Amino acid sequence: MRRSSSPLRRLPQVLLVVAASAAAVASPGGAAATLWPNVPEQIARALTSGDALERRLAATRVGELAPETAIRLIQRGMSDPDVEVRLHLAGAAVRLRMPRAGDLVIEWLGEGDARLRLAACDVIRAAPTDRSVVALGRVLGDPDPHVRLAAATAMGAAGLPDAVSPLLGHLDDTAPEVRAEVARALGRIGDARAVVPLIGKVQDSVPEVRKATARALGELGDPRAVSALLLALQDASQDVRVEAVTALGRLRSDDATSAIADLVTASPGAAGAFPGARPSDSATSSNDVREAALRALGRIGSDAAVKALLAALAKDNPAAPRSAVRDALVSAGAAAVPALVAALAAAPSANTAAGAALVLGELKAREALPAIERGMQRGVVPLRHGLRALGALGDPAALPGVLELLGDADPAVRAEAIRAAAALLDPARPDGRAVDPARALLVDPATAPDEKLALVQLLGRTGSPRAQAALLPLAKARSTPLRLAVIEALGAARAAGTLGAAVDAALLAALDDESADVRLRAAIALSRVAGPGSARPLLQRLTVAAEQDRGALGIALSGALSRADDASGAKAANDASGKGLVHDVAAAIASAPDAARDALIEGLGRMPGQAAGAALARMASAAPIDDRRKIAEALAGHPEAAAALRKLAGDPDPGVRANAVWSLGAAGDKDALPLLLPLLKDPDAAVAGNAAGAIGRAAGRAGQPARAAAALCAALPDARPYVRANALAALTVAGARCDGDAARDLLARDPAEAVRLAAADHLARSGADDDRRALARCAAEDRNATVAGRCARAAPPRAPAAGAEDVAVFIVPFDAGRGGSVRDAPAPRAPFALVRADGLMRLGVADRRGEIFERGAPRGPIRLTVPAPLVK
Repeated sequence: MRRSSSPLRRLPQVLLVVAASAAAVASPGGAAATLWPNVPEQIARALTSGDALERRLAATRVGELAPETAIRLIQRGMSDPDVEVRLHLAGAAVRLRMPRAGDLVIEWLGEGDARLRLAACDVIRAAPTDRSVVALGRVLGDPDPHVRLAAATAMGAAGLPDAVSPLLGHLDDTAPEVRAEVARALGRIGDARAVVPLIGKVQDSVPEVRKATARALGELGDPRAVSALLLALQDASQDVRVEAVTALGRLRSDDATSAIADLVTASPGAAGAFPGARPSDSATSSNDVREAALRALGRIGSDAAVKALLAALAKDNPAAPRSAVRDALVSAGAAAVPALVAALAAAPSANTAAGAALVLGELKAREALPAIERGMQRGVVPLRHGLRALGALGDPAALPGVLELLGDADPAVRAEAIRAAAALLDPARPDGRAVDPARALLVDPATAPDEKLALVQLLGRTGSPRAQAALLPLAKARSTPLRLAVIEALGAARAAGTLGAAVDAALLAALDDESADVRLRAAIALSRVAGPGSARPLLQRLTVAAEQDRGALGIALSGALSRADDASGAKAANDASGKGLVHDVAAAIASAPDAARDALIEGLGRMPGQAAGAALARMASAAPIDDRRKIAEALAGHPEAAAALRKLAGDPDPGVRANAVWSLGAAGDKDALPLLLPLLKDPDAAVAGNAAGAIGRAAGRAGQPARAAAALCAALPDARPYVRANALAALTVAGARCDGDAARDLLARDPAEAVRLAAADHLARSGADDDRRALARCAAEDRNATVAGRCARAAPPRAPAAGAEDVAVFIVPFDAGRGGSVRDAPAPRAPFALVRADGLMRLGVADRRGEIFERGAPRGPIRLTVPAPLVK
């Protein structure tokens, strides 16, 4: 089977061949650290040795132990007389995020060794307590500036109001890096007492302090800072100007709009390119200042701000996929729509009109459809940009106007018209309006080959029987690219009656094609649309014909079985034996080779009706490990067999438990919660992580967010990153929230990217000021670009797309041993971590084909990340 070179995409009931992380080449659990049972005892004894060197060596190994054991030993050893021992244990406490560790190091703040004072600050930052944060106040006067810096950082990270007064007393520290950190800390805490003192630091002699001060004033959100920030717009440092204009945007001060607009009208890239600017001493370009000004105007969103952004469209490039000007107008939201519509009704420049139309499309402002269409008819809006806007608008009412341009003389306009029409169609909602114009162009000899491929895809998007009738004759086209496009289009929607049977027959014939690409594409199409009558022929070919492409047949059969219940399967085959399709599939599993068993088990899982679930439950009791793993996955489609899943959740094999627990999240009800709770502490990270996800899903369906919070909040201190991350995502799915600032704390301090991403998504659902400030700080300060970007884009999520879809994913790992190249085939039993559109991670190992099947996945992007065994 060939792997796809395209990014991971979401398609209903379809094979997805993806490249996993290089970590996926490891065997399940192979990378997990293992220790002999007597090692913890040896380390514990060594920590009490009279030999300091032996204690030091033991202290370096504490982090290898189970968290409960390590924390107990750290508590005992924090008073060790040897400095090196204490430093090693402090590092372990930070890595383990040891609860209330700050209280254990308060006395260190008065030690003569600066290393201990620094370590104490780090521990308090990682695990603050009220008492330890207050104790840091006296360290702000430490003779060592590094200690003062660490203390200010820890106080800001803790966010306690009690820290404000001590910090204000050190805004004039002799070390500029300490002054800057004190300003940042005050911004993080968010106490209004800091506003006036910080205003006085806007003209500090050091640019880094001025920059930190401007950012802090923006975080504090107090309008008293506007005048000082306007002054900072003329700072000699462009870094300071960026922070000042960003802060004004956060304040949403319309009084600043005029000054910010001056930055936008400056020529991008020119030094000092706005009134009053002084020569720059920063590596930041003036274009960075301009883009920050655009973002600020978008956040302000007033009539004057929108007017300034509209003026900027005149110099913008509408052909660019993204632009800072358009992004700013989109961020202004619905407030910008009237001005954009009015601009199209006037006599704007081509750039302005194109940009306005594109923004309206991205805003999904359907009320703007007449204005965009009139602008295109008047020649004000360039056709290709107008078509792009209509496609983004997503209003089916725009389709007639788009179809009129399918035959335009300009190839660029024709191509954009086809793309727009495809975007406006949904195969699940048959719409035949595009069939005739698309078919006419498809059979026109003058139509270019690449346009024919796009037209075939467009016909598939219509979901219309007339389109499928037009495509069927091309299923055996000599051109392989055209044949592939036709097969994919035939699989876009299920046809009824004789036409459906003809489509099935054409796709079944394509399974014999000599091209593996054609076979794979036909299998995907059959998995989407094959009728119940195709199930038995596919079953026979999969289990009997050794020369067949079993991988492709398995994909097709799994989808066909999802639409064939036991009675219809028997009737379709005129089965004189009286035994149904479930019996035949189950019998085939007993004798099928390994290459076919997983596909058959998966097919039973997708079959509707209790008979299929009962057959899987019967097989589970005596099945080998690989079968049990797949059965545990397949039972997600059979809630009536939840008892079998509960039994599999206690299986000795962690791969079986992981799949069973995840399936309980899909098939279990509130009665499954008592079983899932103890599995949060399962020694296998995949099982525990899946248990967190399952609790969130089950509690969410049952409308019991309080039960989810009680279990999942207790899992947030877990030492395993994916357990913490899934607990946060599960809280979001269940609509639950922990008391206090647990999620904000994880966003600010957790070392794992996955956890901080989950925390950002969780906080985005809240409108609380503290959560918005935490996200803003993350966007500005997180050193991981992915996390910072997520925090910057965080917003209350839109309503989820209707429905869900079944997705098959094949794991094709990168091979680190071959210079990072991608393997040629999926990896059987490869560990994986699959991130769904709702943020939940499914963890475990793939089946014997290297496949995982995710039933009822929410619509949206999915991706693979580093498997749990390789994440620390």
